[in-house]
Amino acid sequence: MNNEQPELLKATVTVGRSETGVTKARATSDQSVCPYCGGTSAHLVSSSDVNRKTTDLIFKYFQCAKCKLVFLDSPPEDMTAFYKGGYQTIPENLSQLREISKKERYRMDSILKYKRGGRLLEIGPWMGIFSCNAKDAGFDVTTIEMDQNCVDFLRKVVNVTTIQSNKTVKTLDAMNEKFDVIALWHCLEHLPQPWLVLQKAAEKLAPGGILLIAIPNIDSYDFSVLRAKWKHLDAPRHLYFFPIQWLERIRSTIGLETLELTTSDHLSKIISRSAWYAQAASRIPIKYVRGIVGLLLYKFAQQRSKGKYSGGGLTAIFTRVS
Repeated sequence: MNNEQPELLKATVTVGRSETGVTKARATSDQSVCPYCGGTSAHLVSSSDVNRKTTDLIFKYFQCAKCKLVFLDSPPEDMTAFYKGGYQTIPENLSQLREISKKERYRMDSILKYKRGGRLLEIGPWMGIFSCNAKDAGFDVTTIEMDQNCVDFLRKVVNVTTIQSNKTVKTLDAMNEKFDVIALWHCLEHLPQPWLVLQKAAEKLAPGGILLIAIPNIDSYDFSVLRAKWKHLDAPRHLYFFPIQWLERIRSTIGLETLELTTSDHLSKIISRSAWYAQAASRIPIKYVRGIVGLLLYKFAQQRSKGKYSGGGLTAIFTRVS
């Protein structure tokens, strides 16, 4: 793996300031350098913060011609302002969390096909929906989470071991444990230097352990049509997108083997449906009408989406053989 910082192209930049006071440098060049492999990267798409409207800035994504990684150009150093008003409220107690978690028990199916118990690490659990289900299924759960309120809830209510950290690579490096399962549910795209996260995660797998990665699929039919208005672009919170070619490349580099790659599992369908519902909601003010239109758009997209890996989300499961 290339861990060296590549020499960046010299590009003219302009500086903008959002209403939140966050300063953002934007490259005016249509080329950039891949932060992973150093390859020449072309402009792919530009978008504002369509989902939360925290700023009026325009963010540019590039794709590397060599390794195919998609990355946000010059991401803000402090992302705090861009996460305001995003996630659901933390429940008051464990019973409420379990009611919420029932709807997402299907995520355990991906794990239980390969592991029926053991030590499980979830990176970026938020309030612990998956961690709660994993604990109830008999796993010994550890989590890494940065938000203080979530950390308190995970420790005191969900009763799982929780490490508070926003330095995922450093935290993984310091851990002595080996895990039977490491899960990143729509977390990897938010992390700086995700290739180092995956490298360290692979090192922390026990023999036969599995690494699950669920991410938005940048090669989806949905993105090919919606582009900057694709809900799951989620600029600027999503720093990276990972085509299958990139995942397979790094999987080989960090010594893992592929068990499963799919863009048609239940979660991927939910992601696709939500993208089309969001598109309908942005255009139609009447709730019930936009619900119907969103469903029709989703059904049409499903019929048009013929590629093997063209679903809305991508779930990859890798394993350490020895």
